[in-house]
Amino acid sequence: MDEEKKDIVSFQDIMPLCEIFVKSGIFEDTKDVAQAIVKVLAGREIGLSPLQSMMNLYIVKNRVVPNAQIISALIKKSKTYDYKILKLDNEECSIEFFKRDEKNAENSLGISSFTVKDAARAGVINGTNWKGYPRNMLYARAITNGARWFCPDSTMGAGTSIEELESVANNNTVISTVSMTPEGEVTNGKENKKSV
Repeated sequence: MDEEKKDIVSFQDIMPLCEIFVKSGIFEDTKDVAQAIVKVLAGREIGLSPLQSMMNLYIVKNRVVPNAQIISALIKKSKTYDYKILKLDNEECSIEFFKRDEKNAENSLGISSFTVKDAARAGVINGTNWKGYPRNMLYARAITNGARWFCPDSTMGAGTSIEELESVANNNTVISTVSMTPEGEVTNGKENKKSV
């Protein structure tokens, strides 16, 4: 086997690499070598290289979770499943999921949608990422929900994304509060000091 193509198969192979990842200081969620090893092993389970694992998997609340980009890539890489974005703007993301049959014809499995109103109901709309990147966050929720509902085997159980868990960060920042009327309309409020 060519040295350049050799897979990492043992802790002796993984350990020095993970030590370098931790010493680099660029992976803020990875505090020690053991956490780096867990991320690399988790990534290997879903077909990621060690560097892809470090860059796209995160340790949040004692869980290893991918970003939405990895979930999207795993679905696209699958020979069985695919998706098409039907709508993506600052108010809503709708994604249709497909399964290929033995003749390679795509059959619709369903549509996963996530809206700003859904984010307000879930209590995540006041998060910093939701305020700055609403389209990205709507996409992240729609793709991870769809992966969970329609093709969980394509992501090998990696159905919760870092974007979904972004609201668990416990830091005090000044943000604009967003509220919702009884009719379901999202409205802006005044700035408050609040945990996101």
